[in-house]
Amino acid sequence: MAGVSARTANWRLFGGSALLIAGVLLVLAYFASTLSFLTPLGYLVLAAGLVIVAFGQTGGNGAVGKDTLGRVALVVYAAGWVILAIAALVALPAGARVIAGLFIIVGGLVSAWAIYRSGIAKGAARWILFLPAVVGAIWALSFITASLALPAWFALILAILFAVAGALYLLNDRKLG
Repeated sequence: MAGVSARTANWRLFGGSALLIAGVLLVLAYFASTLSFLTPLGYLVLAAGLVIVAFGQTGGNGAVGKDTLGRVALVVYAAGWVILAIAALVALPAGARVIAGLFIIVGGLVSAWAIYRSGIAKGAARWILFLPAVVGAIWALSFITASLALPAWFALILAILFAVAGALYLLNDRKLG
């Protein structure tokens, strides 16, 4: 595997761009409900961005470095969004949304902690994933318990937070070390 250089440490560029694009797609989906394909597309782009943030690009280490727990947490977080994308396109058993909710809650909170702990991301980019992770965890609780009914705008706030996280990753310092 190639070594990490300024040209290969592009998790910020590609992962951040994907999170920003996913956030924009999900905001558009909120306002343009007739374009039903935007929600699953946004979830898939979000999942791809999370995987890129986990592993980086061609020899990079991603936002968690070589931390296995952080990488696994980001992949689990991404898997939760993939399950939701599939559920938006085809009918899945009710248990699938519960599993997606659990993946989003656990994967999101652990990955935000892992990114913060690794210190690879700098400034606000180091802690920003906590915001969509916490809001997403509350939102995902509605998949697990029927007694929690959240207003529709809660998903809009979550989409905006992912867009902000993506922008902060995208604009984060590209220096290595």
